[in-house]
Amino acid sequence: MGDSTTVRIKVGRSSRVSLIPGSSPFSIREAPIVSFQNPWLNSAQLMHKIWLALEKKQGLSVVSIGQTEAFVMAQYVLFSEEEFLSHREAEIANQGSREGFMHRGIRFPNVAARDEAVEAVRKADIVGYNTIEPVARDLTEKVFALHQIHPRFYFEAHLRRVLMFSQKERFERILAGRRILLIGALAPQAALVLDTKLKRRLGFEIAAAIPLYEFEEIPWVKEQIARYNFDLCLLGAGVNAVILSSYIARHLGKVAIDLGSGMESLITGKIVTDSFINEVIGLDRLLQM
Repeated sequence: MGDSTTVRIKVGRSSRVSLIPGSSPFSIREAPIVSFQNPWLNSAQLMHKIWLALEKKQGLSVVSIGQTEAFVMAQYVLFSEEEFLSHREAEIANQGSREGFMHRGIRFPNVAARDEAVEAVRKADIVGYNTIEPVARDLTEKVFALHQIHPRFYFEAHLRRVLMFSQKERFERILAGRRILLIGALAPQAALVLDTKLKRRLGFEIAAAIPLYEFEEIPWVKEQIARYNFDLCLLGAGVNAVILSSYIARHLGKVAIDLGSGMESLITGKIVTDSFINEVIGLDRLLQM
């Protein structure tokens, strides 16, 4: 895509939704019709905004709302307790896995996480969500409408998986010469890889790598964050990354990027894909956005 364009998104009405292929659909309460106009950012524009904030030493939060995050925000608002607890997303989260695809970092029900996530997204500077797949897009836009969330800028959330490849030069420019804080279950591994492969060439410093596995650890993580001087924070921690990214930008005046699965890409040096990316979204499409 080229320069940013004005996109009009209308959140209409729908009666059914299924988040994960093969799962039973929910009945959805009618959401209000909300239209909002905001600049859409392609990958180059997103990276440029991040770089500008770093250069100007201004706080900036870039967050993304995937299916788990939207699901957290939909508790008791879009779905009843019976509805969301019977869904596969809640079942996966409540298994309590601390690594891999099944790791969610939250248990349902969790009203505190819902409220903190909603407030974080309201305050976020740039919000990503699934704009390509209709079911996921519809759910997120309904959640935004019900919570009166109006992003100032937004982007396709799956770009996070490819930014370090499709925008390699710009991505390295935001790292170069910075003090970088890493947060998430994979933070220690990412720190090791960055130190080994890129530190000498780009001249950055890893301020710290703070592991984060569960929502309940957020207060402790905030205490750890306060101990370090950093310019840029890269997070990969699901809904917990959304909450912390806005906190870091608003309260500490730093740049925070919710990388999601992009954290794994930093470690492996490969784009993290799955059947949803390959068959529904399209990897080539992401690389060109």
